[in-house]
Amino acid sequence: MAIPTFKSSAVALSSTNRTTVYTTPSLSRAVVTSVMIANVDASSAATIKLEWYDASATTYFALTGAYSVAANGYLIISDSPMYFDTGDLLTATAGAADDLTVTAFVEEYSTGF
Repeated sequence: MAIPTFKSSAVALSSTNRTTVYTTPSLSRAVVTSVMIANVDASSAATIKLEWYDASATTYFALTGAYSVAANGYLIISDSPMYFDTGDLLTATAGAADDLTVTAFVEEYSTGF
């Protein structure tokens, strides 16, 4: 059994463009155990959309809709682990620039092949 490498990958969403939060490295698989979204705006709620990019299908799949995070609030997603293969991505799209940060907590496993 491979021993996991535990990682955190974070990004401040400075635009409303789709932004990569985490990329599974080559020769690896990963388990995203949880994702934390924080709204750093003290006065306004902001929406977030999370997606999984399946590299083998070259397709984005929605993990959330446009979910509203309250001003100075946060959202933690940890109900179910997400399993990623080499090249898969976790992405985030903000409804407003400079309001949200996203942190993914990941276990990476080297496949060695």
